[in-house]
Amino acid sequence: MWDTLKLLPKEVVPKSYLDRVNTTPQCESFMHLHLGFDAEGIREDLGIHHIVVNDWERGVDADQNVVLISIPSVLSPDLAPPGKHVLHAYLPGTVPFGLWEGLDRRSTEYKHLKAERSELLQRH
Repeated sequence: MWDTLKLLPKEVVPKSYLDRVNTTPQCESFMHLHLGFDAEGIREDLGIHHIVVNDWERGVDADQNVVLISIPSVLSPDLAPPGKHVLHAYLPGTVPFGLWEGLDRRSTEYKHLKAERSELLQRH
């Protein structure tokens, strides 16, 4: 909503919307992984949603502790080619945005941080 606001001419933005944008706090950042995989050998009663909690003692809001997984092609097979599934895995909004703030997405530093932080998604 903050980026959209920048695209709109100021004179067309209702004050109520502007006030809402200016008082809505940003949440921490998310990291997502989208991929397809072969369904061969996968059990037929595979559920659509899964959660992996690495350490319950740390809590579900701890950074790098929870992976949420959705496999929508379980319910809608037409989302993937025959014999395949699509998967969306993500870390919930617990990644401190400050880690990314000010980084150029083309920089080596950004690419290394992205690889390091996405490792958790790739392990699960």
